Amino acid sequence: MVQGHRNVHNLRGSDFFRTNVSQIGADLGLDMSTTNSAQVAPTISLIATRTFKLLAECYEWKPNELANAEKLHQNIRSRFPRDVSLNNPALERGLQAAYQTDSALSKADFIADSVFLTLRMNRLAHAKRVMSCPIPEDAWEYIPGVALPSSQRERLAFCLGHEHPVLAEVLVDMSKADSQYAALSAFGQKASSRMVLREWVSHPELHWLSRFAPLEIKSVFRSSRYVALPDTLQLPAALTSDPLLQLSYSAGLLAENHWMSLASDEYNKITKRKTLSSRAVWLRAADRALCFALAKKAVDKGFVVTGYGTGAVRVRIQRSELFQALEFAIENQLVAPNFGRIIHAGDVDAAAAA
Repeated sequence: MVQGHRNVHNLRGSDFFRTNVSQIGADLGLDMSTTNSAQVAPTISLIATRTFKLLAECYEWKPNELANAEKLHQNIRSRFPRDVSLNNPALERGLQAAYQTDSALSKADFIADSVFLTLRMNRLAHAKRVMSCPIPEDAWEYIPGVALPSSQRERLAFCLGHEHPVLAEVLVDMSKADSQYAALSAFGQKASSRMVLREWVSHPELHWLSRFAPLEIKSVFRSSRYVALPDTLQLPAALTSDPLLQLSYSAGLLAENHWMSLASDEYNKITKRKTLSSRAVWLRAADRALCFALAKKAVDKGFVVTGYGTGAVRVRIQRSELFQALEFAIENQLVAPNFGRIIHAGDVDAAAAA
């Protein structure tokens, strides 16, 4: 697959592509049980091989430059210039607090005749949408509470109606929030960790969070203006020139890792700590906003949403609801999972009886 890298530990792991092998199989509707590994291995291997071929084509890498990082998005990140330090500890703390990679709701228990599905948007199309969102220019000013309008209504209007990027210090009162959609916002709840106390939100998140949860704005950082993501950071032309590539699972994996490379923190060897750009915070917020909109539709459909992020929504449904989930996927142009391999003959009878 990658010459000279057979013994590299990161390729022996299951999550080099960020999406682990089990989830790739689930997206494709493959039986990933141990007894069936020999049957699915060629398909998984083909996807990996195509991804590496696209990787070499898109970034013009030599074989010894491929897969030389722990994860693919880190490998891609090495192609871009390092982010410039903000030299503002207070702003850096605000950005760290506003950064949320995914949203996890309270775990849904397994019940008889139910399945857990990952409903996924087209990765390449989603990457284009996320990266089309404007990002802040890193020229910030701090506006303390005494310099903001006195009433919270006016403060919210000041932030939401602002043409400049705003990073707001907030106090969110979930006890007075719309119970259904506020819980769906999963403010500070990530799949990979305990609930995080968040005190800052970015401009995009403030727009939709304020619709479902009462919040108090305490202070803000304001950037000089919004700018487009630089052309040098956009998806490679090899991924965008042919519309048919949106049908490629491998192209989707690569596109997802590309935007994630720009939306992740970066370890600084000089300061020996991780740094986070405003770009990363805004791109993650854009992703979560798009995923929240899809998750809200799933809740309105009656599905139990367990989490969302990175272009996907995770749900628990009854097997009798599989056809409803299929209709939902078609209506929202979702590409995974492969319902043709999930729906069994017995599910047709169950759907008819429901």
